[in-house]
Amino acid sequence: MPQGTPFHGFIPPFPIRVDQFDTSRTLVAVPALHLLSHTHSDHILGLAAKSFASTIICSHDAKQMLLRHEGYIERVLRDVDLRDEARLAKTFGHLKIPPFVKDGKLDFSASRDLLRALPLHTPTKIELTDNVNVTLTLFDANHCPGSVMFLVEGAQGAVLHTGDFRAEPWFLDYVRRSPFLQPYLALPEVPERAMLVHEQHKDSGTSSFRTLDAIYLDTECLLLMNEVPTKSDATQGLVSLMSLFPPETTFFINAWTWGYEEIFRAVARSFRSQIHVDRYKHNIYSHLADPFLPSLITLDPSKTRFHACERFNRCIKASGDGVVYVNPVAMSKSRWDQYLALTESKLRAAQPVTILLVPLSRHSPFQELRAFVSLFRPVRIVPNSLDPSLHGFDALCIPHLFSNCLSSPTSQISSSFDEALVEHDIVVSDDRSDVALQNLVGDGADGTVRAWAVSGRTVDKLTAMEPYLSGTARDMVRRMLG
Repeated sequence: MPQGTPFHGFIPPFPIRVDQFDTSRTLVAVPALHLLSHTHSDHILGLAAKSFASTIICSHDAKQMLLRHEGYIERVLRDVDLRDEARLAKTFGHLKIPPFVKDGKLDFSASRDLLRALPLHTPTKIELTDNVNVTLTLFDANHCPGSVMFLVEGAQGAVLHTGDFRAEPWFLDYVRRSPFLQPYLALPEVPERAMLVHEQHKDSGTSSFRTLDAIYLDTECLLLMNEVPTKSDATQGLVSLMSLFPPETTFFINAWTWGYEEIFRAVARSFRSQIHVDRYKHNIYSHLADPFLPSLITLDPSKTRFHACERFNRCIKASGDGVVYVNPVAMSKSRWDQYLALTESKLRAAQPVTILLVPLSRHSPFQELRAFVSLFRPVRIVPNSLDPSLHGFDALCIPHLFSNCLSSPTSQISSSFDEALVEHDIVVSDDRSDVALQNLVGDGADGTVRAWAVSGRTVDKLTAMEPYLSGTARDMVRRMLG
């Protein structure tokens, strides 16, 4: 998990660890089970260690992506024919070892498969210990290929772990319609008289409605308070700008990590063209459960003017002559509307544009998080990650951010965070924590992004938190903000 993961990745009350596979002397328990929500690098720390030998529950696509993962050096050596397929080092090959032939027979003595892929929307009973079982159900997380949420149910209660997710409006409908999540949806408000009748008769039968003990929530963009465009609005706006360029224009789509495939779909559909990808991406996409995505990509760079190949070894000239670079960033909806209008005006006036931005957010901002949590009204919220640079201030404000989204006014996040005292002043700087801003391509991209995108500056986060803090914590934040 990202830095600052509470409980070292465990999800109390269960002895289950999520997206954290490293060993540490500070661990107070041995995980009875490991869960993997998706395969982004900050969620698989420790998994490359050859000593790792525990079973991991994940999705089918996450398993395929792990087993086919190649480090950058290995990819380069393979692409220039200095490494054949048989000798290609797979980063996570030790997680699945096939049987070998010995004396003409298959020998399974050293074989293993630590990755147990479960289908979505299929409750599965898992034995944690001799007398403790849980039921796991996986749901799409709308983040990247293979990403899932986990519903964990057992005698100790029930929790929902979102992993990294994007709770757009369509996603909320997806949640509402799930028969496996419906028992945990918050009941509508009822008149006081009806509630009295309910209290009198609630013990007369078994209730079909339950309350989640906790939601382990993706808090990556917790402090982004502005509305952001939906993925559909972002990609449709992008292709509308791309259509204003001359028809011979070459585009490089900076899909520097998994999760930007919606751009491929929108471009392929709008321009009736495939997207050129490198051998490694093609291999990954061709082994996912999605049967449509492989039809949108090609290994032949001459067949298309749309490219999303290896950005450090792209097929188009590094000089960028005649190339327009498309960079995904985080941007508010209002800024996106302004950017669209201004960029369209420039293109219609035949002014040069070599950088295009697309606000394809893969994490939910604050308002989407509130809408998602309000669907369930759980007992407590636990952040999946905390920003280490904020020294616990983000943990302190979470109960206030979600105060009227929980099952009762007194509901809090875990007591481990309720009284977290900030011992260090925060250094207010112009740092940009969004990793997308560290992976831009194209001359002038940095200046364009600074003008339009969300910066992730510490000062912006402090400003967002200040209304939700009280006492000493608020005083400290106000002092740092001047």
